[in-house]
Amino acid sequence: MQFGLLDPGTDPRAVLDRAVLADELGFDSFFIGHHRFTPGFGQTQHPWVMLSAIAARTERIRLGTSIFLLPLSHPLEVAEQVASLDALSQGRVIFGPGLGYRKYEYDAVGLSYNKRGRLMSECMEILRGVWEHESYSHHGEFYSFDDVTLTPRPVQQPGIPIWVGANSDAAMHRAARLGDGWIVGFSDRLPKLVPRLAEYRALAADNGRTSTVALMRLVGLGATRADVEATWLPTIYQMLRGYARVQAPTERGDATEASLKAANKGTISLAEMGNDMLIAGTPDDCIAGIRRAIAETGCEQILVSTGGDPSPEMMQMFSREVMPAFT
Repeated sequence: MQFGLLDPGTDPRAVLDRAVLADELGFDSFFIGHHRFTPGFGQTQHPWVMLSAIAARTERIRLGTSIFLLPLSHPLEVAEQVASLDALSQGRVIFGPGLGYRKYEYDAVGLSYNKRGRLMSECMEILRGVWEHESYSHHGEFYSFDDVTLTPRPVQQPGIPIWVGANSDAAMHRAARLGDGWIVGFSDRLPKLVPRLAEYRALAADNGRTSTVALMRLVGLGATRADVEATWLPTIYQMLRGYARVQAPTERGDATEASLKAANKGTISLAEMGNDMLIAGTPDDCIAGIRRAIAETGCEQILVSTGGDPSPEMMQMFSREVMPAFT
């Protein structure tokens, strides 16, 4: 089992320091997010700038995005930037694209929000094409070019792995057709996720694609459950309220929405959340929650999100007392 760390921070120097620490502590991957034109909410620095700095300061940890808003940039520019990072990091990049859900991000750059799914699919086809072929031509709905040769070439061959952040069924199907993996959001509850994973893996096999599953969970760790409920859980309430303000999607019409609404109001406990969307408590509690997640999903990676900036103390405790149970 591999463990990644998702860092949502807005202070680039602090993010860099945490990435270096994650590398030293034995985390397998370090992911950052991407949003545009949204002050005060999550990652604001450009991922390829931030990850390039991290690549220069780390030795072995893999570097990823969860997620990068692929449709908002020209795919050839993205292909060059990511391939350059792959060369700088000596083949450590995981490319995690996603659609996003904020219409104003599309409006600001003059792109149609309603066409974002088709745009995403075409961009993914172009990235894979220029990464895997010395010369590549493409003629599609949005982009058209002939005989493009990308330099530098990716270190990873035949190309950089693409793990797609997907919430809707349509996005999951796109991941199975065009990607190498699926980054599953923390709001996907395990009982409903199991059949979706079976469908995803079957579709990926039908399309000749690999089907790595990186399961994102909200992780809170402390010496006692009481400590976690007193200090960590309120930050989760605050984070969920932030998502509600920007109309982040949740699962459609099921118990997750009720749980999130209750959490937004601060009226739900760790026990009521069921060690599922939240994996929280003592190290033993977190080990049990992770074991359950692995047993039910067969995931290859747990992507740890603390709901805010992960503290060095939490990172050290997770590395020292949780990760060894899975090595």
